[in-house]
Amino acid sequence: MNLFRFLFSKTFFKQLLLALIVAVLLLGGLYIYLGVYTDHGNHVVVPDVKGISVDAAGEKLAEQGLSYVVIDSVFDENAIRGSVLEQNPLALSEVKQNRDVYLTIYRETAPTEALKVEEGMNAGVAEIILNNKGIKYNIEYESNQLLNGMVIRVEQNKQTLNPDSRIRRGDKVKLVIGKSAEAKVLVPSVIGLSLDSAEKVLQNAQLSLGFPFYEGDLISVDDSMNCRIYRQTPSPAPNKKVLVGNAIDVFLKVPSLSSPGDSIPE
Repeated sequence: MNLFRFLFSKTFFKQLLLALIVAVLLLGGLYIYLGVYTDHGNHVVVPDVKGISVDAAGEKLAEQGLSYVVIDSVFDENAIRGSVLEQNPLALSEVKQNRDVYLTIYRETAPTEALKVEEGMNAGVAEIILNNKGIKYNIEYESNQLLNGMVIRVEQNKQTLNPDSRIRRGDKVKLVIGKSAEAKVLVPSVIGLSLDSAEKVLQNAQLSLGFPFYEGDLISVDDSMNCRIYRQTPSPAPNKKVLVGNAIDVFLKVPSLSSPGDSIPE
């Protein structure tokens, strides 16, 4: 009965009213505080900066009190380099002033790719690799019985590339592929020549350099560079012919190691 009387007493109603007033004041104060803290109602519209340069995008965003951060870049040879590809938040979004707009742009320069194409690789596989890397190429066929249908070499600006050479996407190389031939050519003599000189002579004769065999102990790099060819297979002979593209194996040694019977000129 005492509780029942208290619930309907003036004291209870006064305390309840006081609690309601305090609650309203707290909620009102919290709402005002959040409005001030979050800058409520002070928003700007994000402009559309896609397709324009980064500098122009920065100026356009600054006019709205916004800044930008470039978070990624991609390469497309058909796009305007340095222009904006994507933005976040999107155009026409409402955001608070002084916030960052995140941009993805087109790269100014093409990325480089390791060639990863080497001598003896199947020509079809080599083409797939180059296409996947975005490297353009021209195919040139060269007679070579041993490497028929395979890569002989890859060139750029008349320089032979190795598998680790780095090429920019969109750049062009020459892919030289071997092919068999029925025509025959005379076997030239490369006796007494260095390996590099012999390779040029054989290329001019539409033949290829086979495997080089070294004789003797090669102590230094200079020893290998000073080596000269003292024998070749097939050996040269009057009217001796082989198929175009055939490989000529050569045997080398340092001239000082030559026996009197070796035909290595001084």
